[in-house]
Amino acid sequence: MPETCQEWLERGEDALSKVKNAEALAAFEEALKLAARPHERALALDGLATIRFRHDEKQQALDLLDEAASLCLATERSDPAGAQIARALAQIWYDKSIVLTTMDRDEAAIATLDQSLTRFLDRVASAVPLGNELLELRRLVARSLNRKGSALHSLERWQESLDCSEEAIRRFQDVDDVVVQRCVARAMRYRAKLFGYLGRQDKEIEGYGELFARFGASSDRQISEAVLIGLEDKMQIYRDQEDFETVVEICDQIIDRYRTESYWPIADSVARTMIRQAVAFGRRGARNKELAAYDNVLRLYGDSPDPTLRLHAGKALMFKAVTLSDADEVSAEMDCYDEVLRRYAEDPDDQVRAVAADALIHKGMSLGAIAEDAAADTGEREIDSEIACYDEAVRRYSDADSIHLKHAVAEALLHKAETLAEVGRTAEASQSVDRLIASYAAEKDRDLQEIVEEARALQAEL
Repeated sequence: MPETCQEWLERGEDALSKVKNAEALAAFEEALKLAARPHERALALDGLATIRFRHDEKQQALDLLDEAASLCLATERSDPAGAQIARALAQIWYDKSIVLTTMDRDEAAIATLDQSLTRFLDRVASAVPLGNELLELRRLVARSLNRKGSALHSLERWQESLDCSEEAIRRFQDVDDVVVQRCVARAMRYRAKLFGYLGRQDKEIEGYGELFARFGASSDRQISEAVLIGLEDKMQIYRDQEDFETVVEICDQIIDRYRTESYWPIADSVARTMIRQAVAFGRRGARNKELAAYDNVLRLYGDSPDPTLRLHAGKALMFKAVTLSDADEVSAEMDCYDEVLRRYAEDPDDQVRAVAADALIHKGMSLGAIAEDAAADTGEREIDSEIACYDEAVRRYSDADSIHLKHAVAEALLHKAETLAEVGRTAEASQSVDRLIASYAAEKDRDLQEIVEEARALQAEL
């Protein structure tokens, strides 16, 4: 068991990082009992404030943080160079800014951060090595600059926000500390984005290039996330311009650098990028490359233990099916739907199962389109295979609680009713509509309600 105040503070911080709030509360209460120096008591109060904040007791959190700051300020007057007091104050003001921004009090958050920046920025901005307390202070100051920039961004004070990013880069770019370099990477991304807000798109694009040049080789995951977001923002500029050749190039840059990363946020970005690249190939008319890109998503992530990555793989198969449908390659299209069902119809994740439900619906719609074309020659429309797909979706998923699967079941019932109505089987169509409305009319989801309204409109026509 911890014996000193510092040990209890460390235990409390560790519990907070693991979101073990009850354990953290007990640790900070013990630290408060043992606190012999003002900065120790202040940090214990700061920890208790974080617990209050997590319980949505924001004013109580602010009261504790103000009490902690008052303790430090009283001591600061007699020991203005004290590193422990400075570090505690920076932590308290940073945490207070978080509470204030969640209360939509951005101006107050900026003023709070300025107290820290005015006192400590010049003190820690040099690249020389620092002792532990001043090292932590420098990290807090760098984070405070970025947080001030974010608050200014929320207030649409673009130029002031840009100035914060510029200052963070200028002050800390040469500091050999990965925590500080994370702040620099984020500042570089913010800076590029802000150039765009200010109408300087050339500088925005240049900024993303500088970010990749500086940090693209970093092995730190948080830095890599900042770089990836920047590259995705850069890609979006060219997507908006329909410059799909450049989109493909940026996708290659992302995939080549990060495709072997297993860390979920990075793998998620890579999977999304691979799908975007496939779409860009399609827009360029490079159909074989488009289909191969979808296959690569499936190969890399189709059996991933992470449900979000499996979701990307399922969607890639669905996109592939659409491309094949547009090319009238019906057999290959159906193979895609069947592959989705084989892999994901019983997936433990409801969103992934919803892709399988969508595959059944799209398969039914495609079979319906084929039957319509055939009816032009035979004069008789066959709907059994189409209806069987809709019925299978309803049979498999009608008892699910997931809103994603409820959407799919409702769509299946609606498509079934529409098809039955088109061939004159109005009684069966009415039964399908009645089931849809009875099952989902009370749901609050907006998209589901739109399906219900479509069903009511059809019901009125029957």
